[in-house]
Amino acid sequence: MTKNETLHIRVNGDVKQDAENTLEVLGLSISEAVNMFLHQISLVGGLPFEVRLPAPKRVIAHSNEELYQMLETGREQIQTGNVTDANIVMARIRDKYGFSS
Repeated sequence: MTKNETLHIRVNGDVKQDAENTLEVLGLSISEAVNMFLHQISLVGGLPFEVRLPAPKRVIAHSNEELYQMLETGREQIQTGNVTDANIVMARIRDKYGFSS
């Protein structure tokens, strides 16, 4: 395939340098990597990777004190019989998320 088009883009200098360093280890230039990227877009009919926000960190407790309180609450629930059978919990998870047994 003849390369007869020029692409001019602006990028952050640090990002470019990091990419060049990585690509050098792989034996590729920026130009070769961009060409590969554009070919992949054509082949897969879109971006060749998933674009999404990183999953938020799930914080259960914001402090040791809060964690200890949550553990104490759980202990009290167990002592008073305020529990759910594991088989019931698993059945609910299977139903909610469509898992089969």
